[in-house]
Order: sequence, then C-alpha cells, then structure tokens
Amino acid sequence: MEVPFFVLATQNPIETLGTYTLPEAQVDRFLFKLLMDYPSKEEEKKIIEQNVTINIFEDYKLSPVLSPNRIIELQQLTKKIAHTDKIKEYIVNIVDSTRHPDKYSIKMGKYIELGSSPRASISLFIAAKADALLKGDTFLKPQHVKNIAYDVLRHRIILNYTGQAEGIKIEELIAEILAKVPIP
Repeated sequence: MEVPFFVLATQNPIETLGTYTLPEAQVDRFLFKLLMDYPSKEEEKKIIEQNVTINIFEDYKLSPVLSPNRIIELQQLTKKIAHTDKIKEYIVNIVDSTRHPDKYSIKMGKYIELGSSPRASISLFIAAKADALLKGDTFLKPQHVKNIAYDVLRHRIILNYTGQAEGIKIEELIAEILAKVPIP
C-alpha cells in the first residue's frame, strides 16, 4: 500500500456471527478506541435525508481537505514537537499506574486484571504530540496527554471479572488515574 494509509476496524455488538473477539495483544496494536453512541433524534432525522440509499455519492460534493503529501508532512511535523524528560516520565507513570495501581493510590485499581503494555506509552507519546500539533503548540504539555488518554487507554486496560460484574466503566478508572498520577 502507498503511504499514507491507516486501518479502521469496527466492532458491532449485533452482527457477530462468524467474527471473533480479537486477543488483547492484537487489540493493543490499535492506536485509539473511539466510542460512538446512537445519534440524537435530530441527527437521525438528518441521517434519513442524507443517506446514500436515496442520494448518489456525487450529491455530497465532497472534496479532499488534505493531500497524501500533506498528511506525510504533518506526520513529520508531529514527530518534531518538542518534549522533556518530565513529560516522558508522566506518560510512563500513567501507564505504570495501570500495572501497579497501589503505588498511585488508585482505588479502582482493584478492578484491573491486566495493565497497559509499553505500546500504551508509545501511543500516548505520539498521540499527545499530534494533539499538540493540532492545537498549534510546538511543545508537548501534560494537558495534551490528558486530552488523548481515554482513547489510547480504554482498550489497553483489561478489567477483572469483579469489575465487569459490577459494571465498572473504564472511563471512570482512567479519570481516577489522570487525577492521581502527579505531573512531575
């Protein structure tokens, strides 16, 4: 495949015939896990009118907003966002708190079966740099890490049976981690 390219995967809880849940090691390879709720009633009314079954694709008058070369250029700029050792320490501490929640007084840590891998640290680092670039910043700040932490971590922390049975929301656990892991 030509550069740039990326992979999207969807998980539909209804149509699972012939599909299997990916093992944690494979899920860990995805940079983000985004959540999508049902649309609002107003949004769904727009969907009714704007769907491709009653319109043709050309009706949407879509045009590219970025060229492949511009995407590659932005990827290179992302890598150049400046950072300190303290921000790397912050990222590593966030990930470490998923493995050793007691060290950080994470009360919800009792629900963690499996903490995040080193890929989480890498993903937090590069995604935070991308967030900085998108916000017009040239230097990585703790807030950039916090901005992307949920999307990076939600599929990299595995809840134990008790957490699943009690309906613990992974987002609540991540919120506690971000509140309790100190910024160096």
